[in-house]
Amino acid sequence: MARAAYEIRVAGEVLPRLLEDFSDVTVQNDPASTTMHAVLADEAELHGLLEALRREGLVLLDVRKEQD
Repeated sequence: MARAAYEIRVAGEVLPRLLEDFSDVTVQNDPASTTMHAVLADEAELHGLLEALRREGLVLLDVRKEQD
C-alpha cells in the first residue's frame, strides 16, 4: 500500500506529545475538536495513530481518506 493522506477528527484537544511518533501530521484545534491531516506510510501506521488516540481517551468523530 502506498502512502495515503487522511483527515482525522476527534473530540477534544490532541497534545503534541501524542504525535511524536508520527512525522507527517498537522493539527488544527478548535474549541470542541481537533482535526489532523496525516500522510501515513500504510494502513498499519493509520491503526497505530488511531490506537494512540484511543489510549488517550479521545473520541473519534471522523476518518476520511483524502483523494490523491
